[in-house]
Amino acid sequence: MKIDKFVLGLLNNNTYLVTNEDTKRCFLVDPSTPSAKVAEYIKDKGLCLESILITHGHFDHIGGAKYFQQEFGAKIYMSKDDEDFIDNPLKISRKFDKFDIDVYIKDNDIINTCGKEIKVIATPGHSLGGVCFLMDDVIFSGDTIFKASYGRFDLRGGDFSALKESVKKILDMQGEYLILSGHGEATCSSFERQYNPVFSDEF
Repeated sequence: MKIDKFVLGLLNNNTYLVTNEDTKRCFLVDPSTPSAKVAEYIKDKGLCLESILITHGHFDHIGGAKYFQQEFGAKIYMSKDDEDFIDNPLKISRKFDKFDIDVYIKDNDIINTCGKEIKVIATPGHSLGGVCFLMDDVIFSGDTIFKASYGRFDLRGGDFSALKESVKKILDMQGEYLILSGHGEATCSSFERQYNPVFSDEF
């Protein structure tokens, strides 16, 4: 699977396009904006956008969901626990097109898309319905884990204790994983086990 990263929006969100190069089928993780650049890339490469996976409902991770859903007929996968953000977003000046969730996801669900099985891992704390997506040895962590850091917990549905447990849940997974976050650089399990502050004495 080929993974392309597009940095979009005012908050420099990482939107990931994951492509099965054998079948030309692809899926998006956290489409931040209705990006013509991403749409043109998909079309120019002759790809079929099959699904849209959303880690959580904050506006900077769902702003382009409706656009790509309409443009390509892709199905949106998202937790019901964050559905209220669609109609009642955080206080922002920018508006985005509202959308319907095609498939509600929960902990340990398996999403079959583009010839891959994607495991849903519930990781509340940054938001109530936050999830990570596990594909082989890659984790799309949304805003749960950043490089040597973790997501904020002072927004609606946030909870520090839950976030701490979610970070530990991911990093307690046996093996080495590439962690692709919603903002910033990629990281990996071994680095975060050593340097993520959730493991420091302050906790």
